[in-house]
Amino acid sequence: MSIATAPRHRSKIYVRKAVAYAYCGAIQLLKLMGGDAAKVVRCVIYYPVVSDAATLADLVNRASWYLPQSEFSQVEVSIPVSKEFLSADLKTLVPPASQFNYIGRSNNIHLVDQRVVDLSQADVILLWNKTSMLEPRILRHLATVSVVDPLFYGTVEGTMARKMYSRTLDSRQKERFSALSKANYRSLLGTAAGCKEGYVFGTGPTIERAEEFNYDLGFKVVCNTIVKNKTLLRHIQPQLLAFIDPVFFFSPCRYAAEFRRMVLDTVREFHCYIMVPDYNVPLLMAHYPELESYIIGMPVPDIWDMSLWELVGMALRRPGKMEWTDKIAGHKDKYNFPSESKFYVAASTSILTQFMLPIVSSFCEKIYVIGADGRKPDENYYWTHSSASQLGDLMQTIFDTHPSFFRDALYVDQYEEYCAFFEGLVEYGESLGKRYYSLTPSYIPALTKRPAPVRDK
Repeated sequence: MSIATAPRHRSKIYVRKAVAYAYCGAIQLLKLMGGDAAKVVRCVIYYPVVSDAATLADLVNRASWYLPQSEFSQVEVSIPVSKEFLSADLKTLVPPASQFNYIGRSNNIHLVDQRVVDLSQADVILLWNKTSMLEPRILRHLATVSVVDPLFYGTVEGTMARKMYSRTLDSRQKERFSALSKANYRSLLGTAAGCKEGYVFGTGPTIERAEEFNYDLGFKVVCNTIVKNKTLLRHIQPQLLAFIDPVFFFSPCRYAAEFRRMVLDTVREFHCYIMVPDYNVPLLMAHYPELESYIIGMPVPDIWDMSLWELVGMALRRPGKMEWTDKIAGHKDKYNFPSESKFYVAASTSILTQFMLPIVSSFCEKIYVIGADGRKPDENYYWTHSSASQLGDLMQTIFDTHPSFFRDALYVDQYEEYCAFFEGLVEYGESLGKRYYSLTPSYIPALTKRPAPVRDK
């Protein structure tokens, strides 16, 4: 039994959640008092000291992916080590088998003597081992701490790590990527001119029926690992590929690396745009500059950017509540269909409700959903995917690289929240004159009661 399907221990999850929010709340309070929350990150120091080769290789590989050297970032990364590793050649390190090897691609990662490391020089301290959370040395610099221990709690490590690179950019560079995203979004809208119908494709088992229908006159949005199924993509001819998950798609694990390789192949063949959270554009551009003409970074709220009081309130809620939906009330509108003047989406729980439905709803009158099957009542994971649109043989590499992401997931509770948000989003669209239909069967209540009328295939 994997960590993803093991029995859930609610009491333990609740304790971990309370600790995580209390700790992150204290960090937010100190940042607020110090007034440097928006400081550009130039110096990153990992902590605590590394004293074994396996851990060193793991951290160096993660740093090589998450904090790469590039023309638009001047970040320097220091890893304090015990004396036997001071002269280690980083290029000889072998990362965990679950990760793709990114070591040796950058020269901004340095091993430093544990005896001389000065945490006061760090713009960010990346705490890779939660057992050091309360050490006096850490508490003196708590305002600069970000926890990236894969065993900490839930989404903390994956989210903190993938957002770190955007913090190393100054305002001029951030504006550059914002302008690029908006320009590419305008170009995307050009491809949708005249499209009254929109088609949204999930990766559930019923996506295998997608070839039964014709989509020539509509705007098509695909997501996630549907990029594996090239036969289906050639039938769909997508204009947009969207993905958002922190550990499946923005990780150094082999699953994410293979996914990104397929993304590049998809963009080359179909010239489709890709949409990701705005803070991930610099990271992808650093590794894949060929995406410049296709990438769109959509502004999206993030759970770990909350104010102190929001974090305190969330820490007191029952452990099954989804962190993303907790953020909705405090961020602009509860729902938003992006436009050039209102260029953002509201917080949500999945790629379908985060990007796909809001984007298509911004310019299409009829929206058809295919392959959004939802969750079977007897499911012991999030939900089932089509094997033709999933990298099943690499799933274990995600579990091994980001264990807390799965260990702390309460699938039933999260699915209930997802379905509630889905219904609200669709009702909001319908209040604006939009119509939503499911072309394939679904367990999602909002889709179950909105079957598509019989149509020509």
